[in-house]
Amino acid sequence: MHHALEIQEIVFYIFGHCDQPSAGSAADLAALARTCRTFKDPALDVLWEKLPDLSPLARCLPEASCLSFSGEIEWDILRSYARRVRRLDALDGISRKSLKRLWKPLTTEPLFPNLRRLYFDYTHRATLLLLTPFPSLISLRVKVNKAPPLFEDSIKSFARTSPNLNILIIHGPGINMNHIDPTFICKWQNLHIVICPQISLDLITLVHLSCMPALTSLSFMLYRTMPDEVSTSSLIFSKLRHLSLNSELLDPISHLLSRIQLPVVAHFVASIRSCPSRQDLSSFLAGVQTSDPSYVPEARPTFGFRDLRPYMTFTNLRHINFNVACKVDLTDSELLTLASAWPRLEVLDINRGWGWNTQGGITPNGLLQLLQTCPSLRWIALVIDTRGYTTIPPSLPSLGLSMPRTLCIHALDSYIEAESVPAISAFLAGLIMPSSHFSLCAWERQGMAWLPNRVVCKVLWKDGCPHAIYSTRRYDKVV
Repeated sequence: MHHALEIQEIVFYIFGHCDQPSAGSAADLAALARTCRTFKDPALDVLWEKLPDLSPLARCLPEASCLSFSGEIEWDILRSYARRVRRLDALDGISRKSLKRLWKPLTTEPLFPNLRRLYFDYTHRATLLLLTPFPSLISLRVKVNKAPPLFEDSIKSFARTSPNLNILIIHGPGINMNHIDPTFICKWQNLHIVICPQISLDLITLVHLSCMPALTSLSFMLYRTMPDEVSTSSLIFSKLRHLSLNSELLDPISHLLSRIQLPVVAHFVASIRSCPSRQDLSSFLAGVQTSDPSYVPEARPTFGFRDLRPYMTFTNLRHINFNVACKVDLTDSELLTLASAWPRLEVLDINRGWGWNTQGGITPNGLLQLLQTCPSLRWIALVIDTRGYTTIPPSLPSLGLSMPRTLCIHALDSYIEAESVPAISAFLAGLIMPSSHFSLCAWERQGMAWLPNRVVCKVLWKDGCPHAIYSTRRYDKVV
């Protein structure tokens, strides 16, 4: 056996590819588990990682277990499999037989100590599932087709026994859950997503959620207007990007928006059942303006030549990828100094995920010298400085350059004006060799969404430049 197969992480990764939605995948993993001791645990971990329902676990116990308590040995076998379960999709319901087997007898230790995700339809028979502790659970999704009387008590108990939840989704089409006390949500201290479109959140719960440092998505119902004494300073959702509000009338939504701050919300949905009056619409628009102040992004440190210079010692580098939540400050001379140490460079990616957040960047002449210094370079992500670049450059083939047959340029958050489009397009057209593949894109990543001039610059790079390149010179493809 190869030594690499004795490393469990490698074996687990390989076996993960066996877990495909095919008829023989479970049998293959079971066979691997019986092959040798090295393969047993990784194969069983993959085999039991996701369960469509509880029936596979129930089948581990003898038939008599549903009528009487099982022996300790039988429960040890059951726990050896249950501890491997990471995700349970019980959306199609839980059979009564499965419940009888798994909760007789009730154990003092968690049956699923490593369960991370739990999705199921709530019925009266599923109450036991919410009364079971899941110490590692981070995601809960419950579909309530009808609200049984025990649902509120069981969800409150669940908040105490499963304290590490990040994602909470409780939904039920057409189900009225306004009687449920929402303060059970306050038991969780690190929520990222809260989707409860039929549950009305009170002021205490909203204040608690506004303190969540990682809350990015929120959906709930408004049955009544928030009290006037709400202070906007106590309801600042600093990281919230997705907000959905449901209400019978528009007025409660307008009132709430006038008392909360949503500095970075990117998606907002307000759903109402009755037709609003003109006055209601005016109040709503006024509330939106109040809740969405001009966003001033947090100051970012600057990343530059001094940070990259230590990597010049690696002279055989072919792929370089730096992505950090920082500004980037590089001049032509600094980039060329760096490139001189990497003559075999094929891929140069400098902060494609976040952009440079600068009006400057690398000039077209600097980009040309970079391609001369690194003739194998075929994939580039940097900011191109187009300020004042309005003069059509001379034909590049006359300079004796040999361009790669494939060239992809990500212009990131490069600022550009309409006056510079013809000149920069002529320059880029000169980089395209006959029968070559050339692609160009800019302003693509979410990390650049808040930067100024994003929409105009993206249109000019995406539509204006390729059209001008096509008019300037024939090419196989410009994306």
